[in-house]
Amino acid sequence: MSLITFPFRLDALGKTPKDREQVRRYFWELMTQQHTPLINRLNLLVAEHPKFANWQIKNTVDADDLLCLWRSLKKQPQFQGIPDRACVSARLVTHNTYESWLALQADRQEKLTKLLNSVEILKPDVELIAIGSCNLDVIRNRAKEVLSEVNTQISNDSEKKKSQKAIEGGIYKILYDKHRKTDDLVEKCAIAYLIKNRFKINSDETEEDVKKLNARRHTKQKEIEIIQKQLHSRLPKGRPWAGRDIFGEIASIDVRETEWNSIESALLKQQTFMPHPILFESSDDLIWAEPEKFQLKDLQVEAGKSGSTELDEFQNENFQGEQANSVESRKRVCVGFKSFEEKYAFEVAGDYRHIHAVWQALKERKIYDKNIDENTSALFLVRSATLIWRDYKKNENRIVRRRKANNKRSKREGGTAGTKPDSLRAPAFYDPEFPWNRYQLFLHCTIETLYVSKEGTELKLEMQKKPITKALQTLEKNITESEEKGESTKNRKDRHSRQSGTLRRMECYDDNYERPSKSLYTGQPHIVTGIALGASGLVTATIVDTSSGKILECRGRKALLGKQDRLVNRRQFQRQLNMRRRTQNQRRGANNQFGEANLGDTIDRHIANAVVDFAKTYQSGCIVLPDMEDYRRRKQSEMAALAERECSGWKGVEKKFAKAQNVKIHSWSYGRSIEYITNQAEKEGMLVKIGRQPIHGSSQEQAKQMAIEVYQDKTKFKQSLSNQSA
Repeated sequence: MSLITFPFRLDALGKTPKDREQVRRYFWELMTQQHTPLINRLNLLVAEHPKFANWQIKNTVDADDLLCLWRSLKKQPQFQGIPDRACVSARLVTHNTYESWLALQADRQEKLTKLLNSVEILKPDVELIAIGSCNLDVIRNRAKEVLSEVNTQISNDSEKKKSQKAIEGGIYKILYDKHRKTDDLVEKCAIAYLIKNRFKINSDETEEDVKKLNARRHTKQKEIEIIQKQLHSRLPKGRPWAGRDIFGEIASIDVRETEWNSIESALLKQQTFMPHPILFESSDDLIWAEPEKFQLKDLQVEAGKSGSTELDEFQNENFQGEQANSVESRKRVCVGFKSFEEKYAFEVAGDYRHIHAVWQALKERKIYDKNIDENTSALFLVRSATLIWRDYKKNENRIVRRRKANNKRSKREGGTAGTKPDSLRAPAFYDPEFPWNRYQLFLHCTIETLYVSKEGTELKLEMQKKPITKALQTLEKNITESEEKGESTKNRKDRHSRQSGTLRRMECYDDNYERPSKSLYTGQPHIVTGIALGASGLVTATIVDTSSGKILECRGRKALLGKQDRLVNRRQFQRQLNMRRRTQNQRRGANNQFGEANLGDTIDRHIANAVVDFAKTYQSGCIVLPDMEDYRRRKQSEMAALAERECSGWKGVEKKFAKAQNVKIHSWSYGRSIEYITNQAEKEGMLVKIGRQPIHGSSQEQAKQMAIEVYQDKTKFKQSLSNQSA
């Protein structure tokens, strides 16, 4: 599924400012006093559960046991009166948190096991001769026999054509299994000889490069240290509140056993004081409507009056409606939530690039309500949403900043603020004493990109019919078997009735939601775009013809951004300036938390648009993006090993060198860049794959190698293409 998320600001609805403040206050108190404590408590109970060790082995949390814990907490007096949707959201947040944490730990443990085996095997020829108690020629001859056996086994296992990467992976797996199971020392030494030389048997005249082998082993040892530190990460505890967890963490530190940097890191840790968001996992949980739906007809736009939202009303009062009257009446969309009262509703405001999704959601809701029997909510554009509190942005809080500046100027001049528009009085809804006025509610809506167009909806509809039809056949078979045994079939018949109704409504669908027509993107499968990411936002896009292995065109960051490349230099200068200011303030004991402008976000969006446009010029069938988490760890371990080798004995120089290299590696948000490129590509209907980026070679060669390796992996690539065209 190609899902993207759009943020929308929520302005509370109400007849008076006090009513609107009560709406915001209700959601703040609900999320801070009930929803977030319920999640924190549920996280602790999951970690203390007797079966938690088994869940770690299985890498999953048992849903039934989590449901029992959740039901027991719901009965406590503190959590009485929570709306059903908020209560279900607490269980979903806990389940998603632990599932992610267990998946990360399992992935780290698997990588650690592989690295430990590699370090054990990477030994020089002198040690292999001593272990095997034989000559090096004997080890080489035995290695030839083992390699021929492995090649025969791989050729017999599968007759399908595989890529070179897949073949090498199979050889490595077989060799590691043989090394672990065999008791023959000569065979162990022969397997170690093959692995360290990458399946090549050197001649008698070739001397082993011991220095290069030690460097390779040292790099893997540093990578092991990094993963071991990550494995000791703490269990999920939820979000702290009012900084209490900071002092609790400091109190748990034994100064006699740890260094001062542990206490310093606990003190400097930036805490998240926002409550947990409320998840709306179903499209039915959102009620899209116009203001009169929520019995607020006086909020409709009238002639000479623009005002329902708090900011509009404030501007009308201070500017005598001059600006408000110049703005044309706009379409108003409101949203309510299932299991919440109607008075807790909001007007939706968003970017002009995203607001079309809300208008379409309102249109679909109206059509759906007219004929529920024939229309289905499974084809709603907005699939899910998240209700979240966020800080005011600078442009949204401009009235407060302007008021403070005028007050300072009036105090400096010894007078009072005038009544001109330049000196505005503070609006009541911006009172900083109350957190529900200090922060703003946002609704992050997740939409299905295929549902934007008529053709995409038809394609997705056919994809959804197949699993439902298969599930109905299975249910019919199970119902028949249960009836023959005399067992109860009520639940299965109810499920069969619901799914058959959904399938019937899908078959009756004939562009009921009136979506615009847009042709789907069709690219050439053998044309692949590889993206290589480097330090400081370095991006290289390479178009590769995988059938011939030739590079059609390559563009770097400057060629992709064009005139917008000046923003990169501007951001680097801003980061360096903030680093110097942060160091100076740390020495003085002043505030050292400096925010940065959204230059990085803007640059990543420009790069994403340029990469997709570049791929479309050659009708690329796939975009290959790197797995930067793995790349960062490998690069960081390599730099740490290089610093220890080159600066041995100079601890200060070694730390400075390693720190300087790590700053280059971590100076850019690679995850954000990958997310924006993925979203933009999926909007256009392009296939996106993740590959392993090499750490050596030019960025152009790295992108080319990733593109060829992903394309040659026939099983995954063909499966993705068949799912797209199914």
